[in-house]
Amino acid sequence: MVKSTQYFWSSWPPASQQQFFKYTLSGLSLLFFFVCIGIFFFIGPLTQQIAQSKERYGQVVPIVQDIKTLRAQQGDLAHLPVDKAVWRLVDDLQIEKNLASLRVSRLNEDEPGIQVTFTGLSLTALTNFLDALRVRASLQTPECVLTRNPDDPRLADAHFVLAR
Repeated sequence: MVKSTQYFWSSWPPASQQQFFKYTLSGLSLLFFFVCIGIFFFIGPLTQQIAQSKERYGQVVPIVQDIKTLRAQQGDLAHLPVDKAVWRLVDDLQIEKNLASLRVSRLNEDEPGIQVTFTGLSLTALTNFLDALRVRASLQTPECVLTRNPDDPRLADAHFVLAR
């Protein structure tokens, strides 16, 4: 015996079924329309807010870059040669005991640089050194290699190539 699927409208007269489906289709169309309108009214202000944020960001970025440039130029060691500035930073931060080597090198013919290698630096000493390089000495690190210290894994060994 084959059982046919019975829906609640199956027993209705055909005119009532047709009217039911017409109202159902109209209701779903209205629901879709109101959902689209709601999304439009929700996204409209959000899009405007994003555009305003982008505009503000575009105005702030050049100012921040100027501040970073000026801050780098105002370092108390920016006037010193690279090697003397690094020696002063090492002395001021008291990390001479971690200094493994310091030798003069050149990045290219015009640009003097220096290679510095530290062993057994703590994270605090390393970040203080990097911050002082940028803020006080206006130095860049075109090359930086950090490795874990083999004797004490909580410490780092660092090799820097520094230049202006």
